Amino acid sequence: MIKEIIPGVFGWSEYSEEKGLDFNGYLIIGKEESVIIDPPDLGNDEVELKNLFDKYPSCPLKGILLTNVHHERASNSLKNRFSVPVWVNERDKEGLEISAGNTFREGDTLFCGIQAIQLEDQKSPGETAFYMKDQKTMLVGDALIGKVPGQINMLPADKFKDPVKAKAGLQKLMSYEFETLLVGDGVSILKGAKETVATFLAS
Repeated sequence: MIKEIIPGVFGWSEYSEEKGLDFNGYLIIGKEESVIIDPPDLGNDEVELKNLFDKYPSCPLKGILLTNVHHERASNSLKNRFSVPVWVNERDKEGLEISAGNTFREGDTLFCGIQAIQLEDQKSPGETAFYMKDQKTMLVGDALIGKVPGQINMLPADKFKDPVKAKAGLQKLMSYEFETLLVGDGVSILKGAKETVATFLAS
């Protein structure tokens, strides 16, 4: 089921038995365009997605954004289904199973006014957070996960070359004002997210 999480931001999930949490994907509908981020398999929800596009005809789908190389997920099938390019951070382009149509870098403004924030020393070299200023929303892929509702954490230490540096690299998020944190893995935090992130980083 595709749900509207906050105004203009829709999400769906695929449960991972291996990881014991949801893999989340998002559809952002802006004023004149829309974009998909980190899409897991839609299954029967593809009809729902198509219905959403029909509901917002003035906001055509422009592309699929990946927060990192490991969140390729169902992007190839959706790329072919809707004839849109896949975008990934230029540092992660080489690791994709499919060829990304386009790349972005730190500070770029992407579809729907989304700002790309490159995070250093993470699981992959191109790990990127997507900031939506108007919605006061930060979206992260593998940088933070929500395994326990209401809390955030990082991936296991063995996923990083240096977990201490990886955690320090997340301080960059504190330079932005956000109320909502959408995560690629687990449960998102819809209110008071910046405070939650700050508490975790200080721990």
